[in-house]
Amino acid sequence: MSSDTKGRFVGIIGLGTLAVWLTLSLGAEFYWSLISRHWPVVPVHVTSSAVVTGVSTVGHWWSPEVEYEYRFAGRTYRSSTVRFLMPVFYGEDDARSIESAYPHDGTAKAAYDPDDPSRSVLEPGVPRGMWKRALIPVFFWILTTYLYYEATHPERRALMVQRAES
Repeated sequence: MSSDTKGRFVGIIGLGTLAVWLTLSLGAEFYWSLISRHWPVVPVHVTSSAVVTGVSTVGHWWSPEVEYEYRFAGRTYRSSTVRFLMPVFYGEDDARSIESAYPHDGTAKAAYDPDDPSRSVLEPGVPRGMWKRALIPVFFWILTTYLYYEATHPERRALMVQRAES
């Protein structure tokens, strides 16, 4: 095996690791988003509602922070999950619209996990536009598979070099 091929395999392993990480991290959030659509609903009391802000390498961001509590089976639970797959916003108005939907001391409804009532979400389901995120790991899997194929079929590269020379 040539050093070029070894280098390709190191790159493929790194790319494959990234694909696995993306699949697991986004996959779990998509799972909870999808399953939450079927959870029962309980009334909640909003205990705090605000928008936090910060700066990253991408720019200024805003994130709504809503805390709420609810009672189920004689116990009080607290949560701050508005949505699964909740992104930070790069426009203040988007974050403020979520904050205003859940004002401090207001009431709302949350879906809760019947198997673990401490897990709940104010907006169950996959948020609009988040399906595009599912394509990110798919892209990396396709790229990893293609590069693996290219690395394990050196005769294909030799044929392409031969054609280029003629």
